[in-house]
Amino acid sequence: MREGLGRKLWLLWLGALLCGVSSGLDRAHRRHLGLHRHRGERGKEGQVLHRSKRGWVWNQFFVIEEYTGPDPVLVGRLHSDVDTGDGNIKYILSGEGAGTIFVIDDKTGNIHATKTLDREEQAQYTLTAQAVARDTNKPLEPPSEFIVKVQDINDNPPEFLHGPYYARVPEMSNVGTSVITVTASDADDPTYGNSARLVYSILQGQPYFSVEPQTGVIRTALPNMDREARQEYDVVIQAKDMGAHIGGLSGTTEVKIRLTDVNNNLPNSLKVTAARTPSKLPYPHTHTHTHTHSSLSQLSLLLTHSLSDRLYLFIFVFFIA
Repeated sequence: MREGLGRKLWLLWLGALLCGVSSGLDRAHRRHLGLHRHRGERGKEGQVLHRSKRGWVWNQFFVIEEYTGPDPVLVGRLHSDVDTGDGNIKYILSGEGAGTIFVIDDKTGNIHATKTLDREEQAQYTLTAQAVARDTNKPLEPPSEFIVKVQDINDNPPEFLHGPYYARVPEMSNVGTSVITVTASDADDPTYGNSARLVYSILQGQPYFSVEPQTGVIRTALPNMDREARQEYDVVIQAKDMGAHIGGLSGTTEVKIRLTDVNNNLPNSLKVTAARTPSKLPYPHTHTHTHTHSSLSQLSLLLTHSLSDRLYLFIFVFFIA
């Protein structure tokens, strides 16, 4: 019995304690609301000290380019904080395109674009807003300048303005040798989305050449390309926007690459001389002094060839000396 009675007393004490705490919080909350309400009433009398400076209130304005819907596009809404909604304020719009491209509802401040806009023609418009008293046209706010930006869509394919390209590279070049850099341009906004983010790829010219996706640098991709086997290559390079993702636009250009000759074959004069035998060489007395010097000059140009060739030349010079 005592244990049950003690438990009941303990519960009664705990309930009283919680009621007291709740009552205290409620009184504090009512004091806070009363202070907030008091400040609000002072605000109606124009005596609020923490009220921000009067001015325009709006969001940043954008309009999507190339919009072709049936109704004018709502660009945004102008609103002055002196507007109490009683219709006594009139909004006036001036500046670039005011009254022709952009029209304003003088009661609500709503701005609409009435024409299709192209960001590539003009990327933004500078306008000025004015709030005046409807009955007297007296300004109620200082004029405020703002900007309407035309938001880009991906409506321009990449273009190679300097194509077609012509390039040369030595035959037998190492793999990865730089041949030429091709560059495409995109008229879309590079600061918005991926509309102007280009990726290069090779459509024709593999496996002989490759292109770097980000830079457009064309490089050799095979070793030992011999000019005597093939002199020219027709390469086609593609640039695709949107980071080459699905839906991106693309443009192409042609690159004609010619292999230039390097000294990798023996001269014909050396081959003829090496085929002769000493017994068939001309007699010494038939050559003039000038011809001897000419032969010696030819000999000096061929000293880099094989030992057997040098031996025949030595025998030749010995007989004409």
